[in-house]
Amino acid sequence: MKATAEVEAIEAKARERVAEIESEVDREAARTRRQTLRKAEDRIRSEVNAIAYSASIKARNELITAQEETVGKVFDAAEKRLISVSKGEGYPRILEALLDECLEYFSGEVVLEVRREDRERIEGMMARRQVPYRISDTPLDAAGGLTASSADGEIVVLNTLESRLEKARDKLKLVISNELFESKA
Repeated sequence: MKATAEVEAIEAKARERVAEIESEVDREAARTRRQTLRKAEDRIRSEVNAIAYSASIKARNELITAQEETVGKVFDAAEKRLISVSKGEGYPRILEALLDECLEYFSGEVVLEVRREDRERIEGMMARRQVPYRISDTPLDAAGGLTASSADGEIVVLNTLESRLEKARDKLKLVISNELFESKA
């Protein structure tokens, strides 16, 4: 009986030890599962953030492209409307201002290139100024305005309506973009 009691005691201790080992293994397995799950969640979260960031960048680039295209269309429309400026009643004052700006750069003879339609008007304006000039035989191909150069061609001033629009393009892009795309609060 003593041997049976000893065997039962050893078996009980063994069962107890097995239960402890199983419990420890279960805890370790649960800890490992939690760590694996946490790592997987972190990796998924990181991938989701990367995808969201990439999508945000792509959407922003598409928006910028669309805005640039819209501003480009505004400039295209403005360029098409330039021809109407030279037909307006304020054009003679504009042409005279453009001529005066050109003349500021010259001290000797000035060679002017003007549109056929503006030749007579420019001759009248130049008659009132004490500046030696000649008008080029080549008519200016522009919506309006003029170009002026020194007799030797070293100095050239472009003062056409198109060149004025082009000079103002960068500043106007910002103004147009702000008007079209900035949210009004």
